[in-house]
Amino acid sequence: KLDAAAKVSAMEVSPTHIKCEEKHNSNTATVCANAYAACIAAFVASTGFFHGYDNAVVNDVFTMPSFRNMIGWPEEDNAEVAFWEGFTVNGFNLGAAVAAVLAGHLLVDRHGRRPALKLGTMLFACGGGLQASAMNQLMLIFGRLIAGVGVGITSAAGPAFISEVSPSQIRGMLVGVYQNNVCLAIVFAALLNYFVHDLAFGWRISLGLQVALGCLVFVGLIFVCETPRFLESKGRSSEALEVLTRLRAGNRDAAKQELTEVQDELAEEQQTGEAAWSEIFTTPFFRNVVLIGCLVQFFQITTGINAVVSFSGTLFKALGISGIGPSLVPFIAFTVGNGVGSFFLVDRAGRRVLLLYGMITMCITMLVGGAIALLAHDPTTGEIQSAAGVVIVAMIVTYMFAFGISWGFGAWLYISEIMPLRVRGKAVGLCTAVNWGPANVLSAFMTPQMISSPMGPGGTLLFFGCVCLIVIPFAATCLPETKGKSLEEVVPLFRFSGWSGFRHFVKGNLKGGLGFTGELSVDTCSTETGSYES
Repeated sequence: KLDAAAKVSAMEVSPTHIKCEEKHNSNTATVCANAYAACIAAFVASTGFFHGYDNAVVNDVFTMPSFRNMIGWPEEDNAEVAFWEGFTVNGFNLGAAVAAVLAGHLLVDRHGRRPALKLGTMLFACGGGLQASAMNQLMLIFGRLIAGVGVGITSAAGPAFISEVSPSQIRGMLVGVYQNNVCLAIVFAALLNYFVHDLAFGWRISLGLQVALGCLVFVGLIFVCETPRFLESKGRSSEALEVLTRLRAGNRDAAKQELTEVQDELAEEQQTGEAAWSEIFTTPFFRNVVLIGCLVQFFQITTGINAVVSFSGTLFKALGISGIGPSLVPFIAFTVGNGVGSFFLVDRAGRRVLLLYGMITMCITMLVGGAIALLAHDPTTGEIQSAAGVVIVAMIVTYMFAFGISWGFGAWLYISEIMPLRVRGKAVGLCTAVNWGPANVLSAFMTPQMISSPMGPGGTLLFFGCVCLIVIPFAATCLPETKGKSLEEVVPLFRFSGWSGFRHFVKGNLKGGLGFTGELSVDTCSTETGSYES
């Protein structure tokens, strides 16, 4: 999701737009004509399954009697158990955070997408093996750390590989398959956990499946080619042309033309250069847009999504809700929302509209669900009325759908589109580090503590509803619309400096997501930036 996300956006964003009906027909024909490339990209997109599965599988493992007996946890959560639950989840988050930030530059760009995918896949399998064979908490956490490193690497290499081998007409769709696999893995993990919940080794089956997934994908990667873009970047032009010709159904002329475009892009990147870290923090225009990007990634997690994905089993148990329906339906809603948003709405309704109204819906559902959980809770029995439970589940399902249709994929797409070319790699990497690091770590530690505290599940939902409430004005005032704009048109929307520039930036966004535009913005930009280049 790092440099890869930036490259995806750079290839996807174009000033030329066609009608949705024509695009659909064209995409169908392109998939048929480039079946080999589509199959290769779809197979690599299966690495998205790693991300969703390992992040979600602990959800119900924490509630399995056999697991709690092995670890030595009591039947009901307390502060100590909540701490170890957060620590276990964060083992994965920390490994993924470090690997995702470093893998893009040190591994994916230096040694290739294919070797990086193979390494990440094997680490995922090894981490899964350690988790499944764990005899104590520390062994489990170490296994999740190793698996997290593997997922961090594949999350950097996977989207990059897909974007570089896919035909331009269906690139967005195939990259969307990667994200959709993340959602499908969450659904699959919930379903598997339900069926093995009461087995003596049920938790080992759930965690051990990662070994089979990793080994299967590793074997398939042996037969996958390296990307033409990476081969060209290393001066292996003839090999790049041969690979690209195969990917374009044997059309050598089309492959030559596309390779020429790749060579031009690489030359432009070398000419533009890459900003130093100090330049990102000292140049106002870079600093402002990077700060907005970091906040987008921070709010994506801290508005409650990981509380539901990683701790919904604990949450529902505390609410007295059980059954396959409550365990599975929220994640199905998440998957459906992600598909609807990424494949149908984002290029029609726009990024800003989805992010703003998605957050409003998330806020309402969390507040309503939390209020009902508190009001319907019986302090003597510790249970809630069945009707109230149905409403709470409905609110969580609606929340998951709203997140999937907006912030689930939209946060990643948005940061890849708004970053200036000169700081794109480092900026997207920094935003991703905020997501995997502070946001995920904070959420993973706070959620179980809140559920097991006097706040309970109702107070936890209210807390995240209040966070969503804070994010709504941020989305309304700080997120310009980027739909239909080239990269060169997006950068000026954020080119403001000082409080006066920020006020104008806010006013432009309140007028319809226009950002820092208008006559004032032109005058301010010319006086403050001089010959500034994006």
